[in-house]
Amino acid sequence: MTVSEGKSYVTSPVTNGQHLAGVLLRRVRLICGVILLCALAGAAYVILVPQKYIASGRILLDPIGLQIVGTGVAPRDTTRDTSAIDAESQIYVITSRAVFDRVVATEHLETDPLFGAKPRGLISSLLVALGIIKPIDPHALALRQLDRSVSVSRSANSFVVNVNVATEDRDTSARVANAIMTSYIDEENRAKAETAKRAGTSLDTRLEALQTRLRESEERYERYRSSHGIVVANGQPILEKQVTDLSGQLTTAQARVNELQSALDQIRDTKGGMVRLDAIPEAFRSGSIEILRNRYAAAKQLETNLVATLGPRHPDYTTAAAQAAEARRLLDQAMRDIVQSISAELERAKATVKGLNAQINTINSQISSSNEASVRLRELGREVDASRAIYESFLGRSRELAEQQRLENTNTRVLSYASPPLEPGGASPILILLASVLMGIGLGTAAAWFMDQLSAPRTPGRPV
Repeated sequence: MTVSEGKSYVTSPVTNGQHLAGVLLRRVRLICGVILLCALAGAAYVILVPQKYIASGRILLDPIGLQIVGTGVAPRDTTRDTSAIDAESQIYVITSRAVFDRVVATEHLETDPLFGAKPRGLISSLLVALGIIKPIDPHALALRQLDRSVSVSRSANSFVVNVNVATEDRDTSARVANAIMTSYIDEENRAKAETAKRAGTSLDTRLEALQTRLRESEERYERYRSSHGIVVANGQPILEKQVTDLSGQLTTAQARVNELQSALDQIRDTKGGMVRLDAIPEAFRSGSIEILRNRYAAAKQLETNLVATLGPRHPDYTTAAAQAAEARRLLDQAMRDIVQSISAELERAKATVKGLNAQINTINSQISSSNEASVRLRELGREVDASRAIYESFLGRSRELAEQQRLENTNTRVLSYASPPLEPGGASPILILLASVLMGIGLGTAAAWFMDQLSAPRTPGRPV
């Protein structure tokens, strides 16, 4: 309701609808003109802007790679976040200049009408003809167009990357997408081999210095050894080696002395100096001792039986007693021979121990006189060992890197190659034209209403 000069005017929905219909009828030419312009704009877009065919392929990334040289195939330990960052970084590698250069070269995109040989516009051709601007290099033009045609995305929570290429030709889209995936894998292998080569070259340079240092340390060692008259065997001064060997022999000889002395202590009767048969160790028992022992035991048993049955005066008992005494005598004689043999061996072992001690003391006195020279020689020997260990470590690593240059240690592979798409991407031409007409209707209606409001006379109190 609008109040003006004391009068009221009421506007109903029916009145507004009739007014709008009247406006549309009065401005029907304007509305039709706007609809026509929008339809023509949509048709021009459909005609001038070519449809794009989007071909897609998938790559399974391997940010870490295989550990071919080493104790296993499994790579080093990495965290999930680190692997995700590495995978995200590979997206930029796929769209890098190095990969695109490979694609342009292998697919000859410089001469492809959709890339490097794309026709210039009229204005560009005129400016080039007048020398105002320089012609664009076909390779650079192909790179720019390729960069605009490619989109790369990574699937969530995975190492799968989608490579999409959109061009005006379905076969070209699939061919370029596959070339990008193949070139990326080749470039990754080349980059890793190049990295191993640079590291190997650096190691080779360092190896020369390490080899020189090892040779100099060995020469210092030999000069010092020769000037002080120190004889070395297996990297050890001969005197020290002799002491080590003699000490081992002394330990063995002393153990033999203890063994023989213990055996004598066991087989000798501590009370009457008699030899005890049961005390003889197994190592010193011979077959004859056992035979004599069994013979004596049998004769003694026969003597005991006869004295119990026939009495001590019977001739058979007398004969048995004489046989038992003879068996005992032979057994005692054999045991005394064993004792004498052990005693003689014990004396020889003691003499050996004494001689070894004398030799060790003599050599130790010689070592003491040249102790300072030996200490210095050992220091030089340790320097040689340290230099050799470092050199061999670097040499082994250098050879390992040289082998890695000839190996493919990446696990990245193409999951699915791109195939020519059946239909173009984006909205269909019919949908674009329909949207243009609907937009024209809306814009035309708005323009008609606006023009009617501008041309309508204004009177006080008139409802707007």
